[in-house]
Amino acid sequence: MAAIRSHFRETVPDECCGLLAGLGNLVRFVYPLTNSQASPSAFTIAADEHFGAWRHAEAHGWELIGAFHSHPQGPEHLSTTDIALAGEPDWFYLVVTSQTLRAYQIVGRRAIEVAIHELSVRGVRP
Repeated sequence: MAAIRSHFRETVPDECCGLLAGLGNLVRFVYPLTNSQASPSAFTIAADEHFGAWRHAEAHGWELIGAFHSHPQGPEHLSTTDIALAGEPDWFYLVVTSQTLRAYQIVGRRAIEVAIHELSVRGVRP
């Protein structure tokens, strides 16, 4: 969580973004990555960095299990655009703001909030 919050502070006023690696719902590694859009209201993870994170995770026996991005001006939840663009149905999606860090899973085109714990994201996979 500290890595995500630090990445948020380093990229404001633009949105930050990154990936999460682990097993099941246990996050083992956070990849703070480049927002190739460099925008305060949108993000795209740089393709070469996405691939590098995937290779690193695979080399350690992990899977990519989620993504995070920030909403520097709010809201604290996933936007309708975030939900529409969420391409991995089993992933966790985290949103960080200046005050909060919240996690969601996408179920039937709806964002369902799940609890965050220090080194794991707990939730029930659909």
